[in-house]
Amino acid sequence: MNGVIVPITFLYAALLGLLLVGLAIQVSWANVNAAKLPDWKSKTVLRVQANFVENVPMALILLFLVEVSGMPSIWVHVLGTMLVIARLSHAWGLSTNPGATYARLFGAQTTFLLLSIMSVAGLYYYIAPHVPAP
Repeated sequence: MNGVIVPITFLYAALLGLLLVGLAIQVSWANVNAAKLPDWKSKTVLRVQANFVENVPMALILLFLVEVSGMPSIWVHVLGTMLVIARLSHAWGLSTNPGATYARLFGAQTTFLLLSIMSVAGLYYYIAPHVPAP
């Protein structure tokens, strides 16, 4: 890999990819063991994976775009780390309890906050070069 520049976002995509595999295994396990599980469990683990698939791809796209647009590396790491923590928290909170939990709430709300921050940053990185300096 001499001379190849690997985006920071690749690290977080890889970590989240492994989490997605874990969630998919959890869904398969729940399907196989559905008769032995509480009624809520099979539907809930499927919802955990579906929610991940609904939110994480856009978050990674935004993270990559703000990274290549010039966001300082430390902020890319902060956003990426928070995304991983949020998704782990959401998955754990929703997988362990059929109702609302603080872990689930933290994970979902943090994901929405990160999506908002990265979207606004994206708008800034797009608009800033087009605004003439005073």
